Amino acid sequence: MPVEAFVLPKSELGSFVAKLKADYEVFGPVAKGPKFVFGPVEKAEDMRLDYDTTILPPKKYFHQPEQDLMNFSGVADIAEGKKPVGKRVIFGVHPCDVNGLLSLDKVFLGSYPDPYYKELRDNTVVIALNCVKPCEYGFCASFNTGPEADVGFDLSLTDIGDKFVVVIGSARGKEMAAGLAAAAVEDLVAGKRALRACQHDMTRRIDVGGDLGEFLHQNFDHPVWMEEKEKCLACGSCTAVCPTCYCFAVKDMVDLSLQKGGRTRMWDSCMFYEFSRVALDHIFMPDRTARLKQRMYHKLTYYQQQFNATGCVGCGRCVATCVKHIDPVDVINRIQENPLPAKEVTLYRPPVKIVHTKENPWEPQKAVIKAIKKQTADVNTYTFEFVDPQVRESYTYDNGVFNLISIFGIGESAISISSCADENTGTFDHTVRAVGNVTNALAKMQVGDVVGIRGPYGFGWPMEEMKGKNVLLVAGGIGLAPLRGVIKSIQKNRDQFGNFEILYGSRTPDGMLFTDEYEEWRKIPNTRLYLTVDYVPPGVEWGHNIGVVTTLFDKMTSRKENTIMITCGPDIMMKFVVLDLLKRGWSPEQLYVSLERRMSCGIKKCGNCQMGPVFVCQDGPVFKYADIMNLPGGVF
Repeated sequence: MPVEAFVLPKSELGSFVAKLKADYEVFGPVAKGPKFVFGPVEKAEDMRLDYDTTILPPKKYFHQPEQDLMNFSGVADIAEGKKPVGKRVIFGVHPCDVNGLLSLDKVFLGSYPDPYYKELRDNTVVIALNCVKPCEYGFCASFNTGPEADVGFDLSLTDIGDKFVVVIGSARGKEMAAGLAAAAVEDLVAGKRALRACQHDMTRRIDVGGDLGEFLHQNFDHPVWMEEKEKCLACGSCTAVCPTCYCFAVKDMVDLSLQKGGRTRMWDSCMFYEFSRVALDHIFMPDRTARLKQRMYHKLTYYQQQFNATGCVGCGRCVATCVKHIDPVDVINRIQENPLPAKEVTLYRPPVKIVHTKENPWEPQKAVIKAIKKQTADVNTYTFEFVDPQVRESYTYDNGVFNLISIFGIGESAISISSCADENTGTFDHTVRAVGNVTNALAKMQVGDVVGIRGPYGFGWPMEEMKGKNVLLVAGGIGLAPLRGVIKSIQKNRDQFGNFEILYGSRTPDGMLFTDEYEEWRKIPNTRLYLTVDYVPPGVEWGHNIGVVTTLFDKMTSRKENTIMITCGPDIMMKFVVLDLLKRGWSPEQLYVSLERRMSCGIKKCGNCQMGPVFVCQDGPVFKYADIMNLPGGVF
């Protein structure tokens, strides 16, 4: 289809911008010392359309550095944090940044659409400015994200000397171009000639021939990464200036009265030590090498695997801002010059799960605590019921999924559901260890108190696949909680499953959960329960096994034939459970694990739960081991 194009003489740029300002707030590239930023524009002369790149990309206008999600007063009053958004124009956006916004769209407008981002996007016109000369660090031609914008704009401008060629990209853009003269053939030719010349002059490139993602997976352990790790300061500057980085943290802040406050999200970085931190100060990416590779791989392959979108747009800002001058072009070229031996790799593909809802996915539903049952010194089982009858009636879940429990003024915590999906009582259980801010606050609450609940989220245990098969359940410590629903489902539908064995271990006898239910479990037909502890304190009676949970494998009767194994517990326990069973001839296709990571949002947006190319919150938390066993960096 032929493009619809016009011309805008530079002498008329002032009147064109003035016309825009009659209906829109206008932002564009303006000077800030020797550099450039996107800022408010009062008149055309304010803009520097000859800029090479800006310090921050225009993503700051859509995925804001800080965004209020809600305001609250106690638990009774919850209000959205959205502020009125007027109509805006972002003028002079380079093609790399246009493509950066298209990639962010995949994150924020895909499953569980983010209403804050969407409103800003819907109310903003993007006027692209194609590049007619390369910027110092750019390599956009590598990814076809420059020097020309193909899609994603309302208008695009190409400088051809004394005028701009203006291409229409949307109905809004066509309205704005009303009154402009149509472009002549020689104008279009001049525009294409300028863009080809710019592309020819771009000498910085990453060779993406073949499959760059596959190549990087083959070279995950290349010595270049250790060399770069020694340079990297893990300061996070690269992620702050990246057009496609979207990771954020969510925090509650209260006023001095401690009665009112707000929940805010703010930019975060996978380069920070505490980015993956969970309760008890466990850091899933403590090493700088892992964090450096996570960022670089996310840009160059993981983003594509997850969102089918470009993760790196080649703007070069990460190079310009890095005090150690770590350069993706240099890094990849050095690996390509001396690659590790080729090997077969499998790129992870996430399960398809698209959830479109008009509801604000950030808004918790109020739920009242109906009962509290003490399990151990620091673990309670809480029974919740939604306050709203309609929410209560429509709420369903699968065994093994999780909710986010919200204590307003403290924060949210992702907790697995420990009740049974097949028992529709209008209530649901969470078995919670008091180890962090939210869970310690929950431990101080009483029956009748109200919390916020978001969910359920994620993929649970493969109940349908287990039907007609034998089931081996292996749990450690608090990991029995998300498996309790499976036990109750099998009990309720006993004829649909084969032999059932439960192997459960804890550090000490007083740390075991659901002890009052063991006799009931033992009465389930064709079911065996094996218990073990790591250590028995002096004076404590214990008539069962002593040792880690894998020492029970020699006692069990389960064999690999027609059996599915499901496990949840500490990572180190699950690692040895999986390794032991694989050595015994079990297939990775038979093994299912439930993983823990930091899950701040639950809806595949904050990035905190990333494990290589995997988002644990939505791709899991339950995974078939065969699907993740070849992840770069490993699983456990």
